[in-house]
Amino acid sequence: MMRCTFSRVHVAMLAIFVFGLAASSAAPPASALSSSWVPGHKVKARLVAGRTTPSDGSKLMAFVEIVLEPGWKTYWRSPGDAGLPPSLDWSKSGNVASAEVQYPAPRTFTDKSGHTVGYEGTVFLPIAFTPKSPGELVTLAVDAHYGICKDICVPVDAELKLDIPAGETALAPAAALVALDRVPRPQAGVIDGDPVLVRGEARLDGEQPKMIVETRFPAGEAGAVYLEASNGQFLPIPDKVSGGADGAAVFELPLGADIDLKALKGATVTATLVGETGASYATFVVP
Repeated sequence: MMRCTFSRVHVAMLAIFVFGLAASSAAPPASALSSSWVPGHKVKARLVAGRTTPSDGSKLMAFVEIVLEPGWKTYWRSPGDAGLPPSLDWSKSGNVASAEVQYPAPRTFTDKSGHTVGYEGTVFLPIAFTPKSPGELVTLAVDAHYGICKDICVPVDAELKLDIPAGETALAPAAALVALDRVPRPQAGVIDGDPVLVRGEARLDGEQPKMIVETRFPAGEAGAVYLEASNGQFLPIPDKVSGGADGAAVFELPLGADIDLKALKGATVTATLVGETGASYATFVVP
């Protein structure tokens, strides 16, 4: 009888021990790494880093996190009629072969300065970086220069630094992963909810030179198109000239006297399509 009781006690203790191990192994991943906040006028910024999924084999990403006070905005890589695009210098980093900024889908702002393109609230700019020596400590250091605007526009400088230990398993913040998912996808990689480029062309001949972008957005969604020329020439935001209930839409950009048509010839134009549920991009060449 005593032997039976002793056995049951040990079985119960073993069950508790195994349950504790299981709970330990199921513990959530470590919190994302982050640098100290660097405050600025009506804004603060820092670096965060973490994996894109809770797995050692998932990609490790960094993010520049910018938090703007209400009413303030910052700019996309092509800011529109006015504004200062972000400039990120990673040359002071350690054990970094490359660092490439990725831009989540922006939105259009219209005010007295015209039509500008950018972000408001909390912004995460994903950074895809490659170590020179995998498996060793990475030190990310960036000199960030960007603009913010409300009634006035203010340039902001911030020096951000973050050490990422070898084998780091922390998971990136959920909001950062949402921003990563909002980075426009190439046409070959679109998923359900992403807009699609049907046709993009530039007509430089005739009395009214223009660019035409024919798109298909998910039915019922509003959409925007942003154009960038490989020769660096500024291209205003095209206007939506037609649209249907099925999501088909045509955007046009008149090429007026402020556009150098000769310099534009042969340039590659990137069309970024931004909808409510997804974003994509495609290119076409000016003949």
